[in-house]
Amino acid sequence: MTNYVGVLDGADDVWGVRIPDIPGCGGGGATPDAALADAIEALRDVVAHKRDGGYPIPPPSTLAAILASGEIAPGETAVSVPLLVDSGRSFAPT
Repeated sequence: MTNYVGVLDGADDVWGVRIPDIPGCGGGGATPDAALADAIEALRDVVAHKRDGGYPIPPPSTLAAILASGEIAPGETAVSVPLLVDSGRSFAPT
Protein backbone atom coordinates (compact mmCIF):
# COMPACT_ATOMS: atom_id res chain seq x y z
CA MET A 1 0.00 0.00 0.00
CA THR A 2 1.22 3.49 -0.82
CA ASN A 3 1.08 6.12 1.94
CA TYR A 4 1.52 9.86 1.63
CA VAL A 5 2.53 12.14 4.47
CA GLY A 6 -0.30 14.40 5.56
CA VAL A 7 -0.16 17.41 7.84
CA LEU A 8 -2.88 17.60 10.49
CA ASP A 9 -3.82 20.91 12.05
CA GLY A 10 -6.81 22.20 13.95
CA ALA A 11 -8.56 22.70 17.23
CA ASP A 12 -11.94 22.18 18.82
CA ASP A 13 -14.25 21.10 15.99
CA VAL A 14 -12.31 22.41 12.98
CA TRP A 15 -9.57 20.09 11.66
CA GLY A 16 -7.77 19.76 8.36
CA VAL A 17 -5.26 17.48 6.69
CA ARG A 18 -3.21 18.65 3.71
CA ILE A 19 -1.01 16.44 1.56
CA PRO A 20 2.11 18.39 0.55
CA ASP A 21 3.01 16.05 -2.32
CA ILE A 22 -0.39 16.59 -3.98
CA PRO A 23 -1.02 20.38 -4.08
CA GLY A 24 -4.63 21.27 -3.37
CA CYS A 25 -5.43 17.83 -1.98
CA GLY A 26 -6.69 17.72 1.57
CA GLY A 27 -9.61 17.05 3.81
CA GLY A 28 -11.45 18.55 6.71
CA GLY A 29 -13.80 17.63 9.48
CA ALA A 30 -15.01 18.21 13.01
CA THR A 31 -12.45 15.78 14.47
CA PRO A 32 -8.95 14.69 13.51
CA ASP A 33 -10.33 11.29 12.47
CA ALA A 34 -12.98 12.90 10.28
CA ALA A 35 -10.40 15.16 8.62
CA LEU A 36 -8.14 12.17 7.94
CA ALA A 37 -11.01 10.13 6.49
CA ASP A 38 -11.90 13.05 4.21
CA ALA A 39 -8.26 13.40 3.12
CA ILE A 40 -8.08 9.68 2.30
CA GLU A 41 -11.14 10.02 0.08
CA ALA A 42 -9.78 13.18 -1.56
CA LEU A 43 -6.42 11.53 -2.26
CA ARG A 44 -8.15 8.57 -3.92
CA ASP A 45 -10.26 10.88 -6.08
CA VAL A 46 -7.40 13.21 -7.09
CA VAL A 47 -5.09 10.33 -8.00
CA ALA A 48 -7.85 8.64 -10.02
CA HIS A 49 -8.50 11.91 -11.88
CA LYS A 50 -4.80 12.38 -12.62
CA ARG A 51 -4.37 8.77 -13.70
CA ASP A 52 -7.44 8.81 -15.94
CA GLY A 53 -6.36 12.11 -17.50
CA GLY A 54 -2.82 10.94 -18.15
CA TYR A 55 -1.31 13.40 -15.69
CA PRO A 56 1.75 12.47 -13.65
CA ILE A 57 1.20 11.34 -10.08
CA PRO A 58 3.93 12.51 -7.73
CA PRO A 59 5.49 9.74 -5.66
CA PRO A 60 5.13 10.11 -1.90
CA SER A 61 7.94 11.87 -0.07
CA THR A 62 9.42 10.36 3.04
CA LEU A 63 8.56 11.78 6.42
CA ALA A 64 12.18 12.90 6.75
CA ALA A 65 11.92 14.88 3.50
CA ILE A 66 8.66 16.54 4.57
CA LEU A 67 10.17 17.46 7.95
CA ALA A 68 13.32 18.82 6.29
CA SER A 69 11.22 20.96 3.92
CA GLY A 70 9.72 22.89 6.82
CA GLU A 71 6.23 21.93 5.67
CA ILE A 72 5.17 21.01 9.20
CA ALA A 73 4.84 24.04 11.46
CA PRO A 74 4.82 24.06 15.26
CA GLY A 75 1.51 22.68 16.51
CA GLU A 76 0.95 20.57 13.40
CA THR A 77 1.27 16.80 13.27
CA ALA A 78 2.39 14.41 10.53
CA VAL A 79 -0.08 11.65 9.69
CA SER A 80 0.01 8.77 7.25
CA VAL A 81 -2.58 9.02 4.48
CA PRO A 82 -3.05 5.71 2.65
CA LEU A 83 -3.81 5.75 -1.03
CA LEU A 84 -6.81 3.49 -1.47
CA VAL A 85 -7.50 2.61 -5.09
CA ASP A 86 -10.58 0.96 -6.54
CA SER A 87 -10.20 -2.79 -6.87
CA GLY A 88 -9.04 -3.85 -10.29
CA ARG A 89 -7.15 -0.61 -10.86
CA SER A 90 -3.44 -0.30 -10.43
CA PHE A 91 -1.38 2.63 -9.23
CA ALA A 92 2.21 3.55 -9.84
CA PRO A 93 3.52 7.02 -9.00
CA THR A 94 5.32 8.64 -11.91
